[in-house]
Amino acid sequence: MSELIQSYKEKPTRLVAHVWYTTMFLTVCDVIAACATASTNDDAGSAGSRGGAFAAIWAMFTVVAYVVGGTYILRHHKTSSAIGVLLGASFMISQLFFVLFVIFASFASKAAQLDDVTNETTSAAGADRWFAAFAFFLFIITMVFGLVLGKFRHDGIIPVSEMDAHTAAGLSQPMAGAGVGGGAQKPPATTAV
Repeated sequence: MSELIQSYKEKPTRLVAHVWYTTMFLTVCDVIAACATASTNDDAGSAGSRGGAFAAIWAMFTVVAYVVGGTYILRHHKTSSAIGVLLGASFMISQLFFVLFVIFASFASKAAQLDDVTNETTSAAGADRWFAAFAFFLFIITMVFGLVLGKFRHDGIIPVSEMDAHTAAGLSQPMAGAGVGGGAQKPPATTAV
């Protein structure tokens, strides 16, 4: 264990990568839980919540977009502005999943109470509990990722001046803009009349 901690101290980008891989794994788990939650909430009658089903699917698409965008930034576009966008997205996703945790924990409780009264054959309580659990785990891991990335953001950033060399070597494709992908543009020559 101390060797792992020492390797993280020597190379903090390894810590960022390991936390990111954990985020990706929990995202896959969340996709499965979101599909199950949407399905059971749609079929559970009065104990289900169609709004909850929509929220689960929307959150699934949101976290998948976050992971795809974050993977692109961490592998191909490590500029300070891109890392800043990923930092902001990490904290927003973290707060989204905290709210979803609270909502789905409440849905699970209410569905269990309604199931006791109505004796429904299909219950949304179990799926809502699982989604609430994965929402809580994603809340924690995206918060940890944001804090780790914020602490070590300067260790992995490629300056824009070096981005041109990376592009020439075929290592990344920077976004078009002033000073990126070809250096600063010269103003057009003017002639005095």
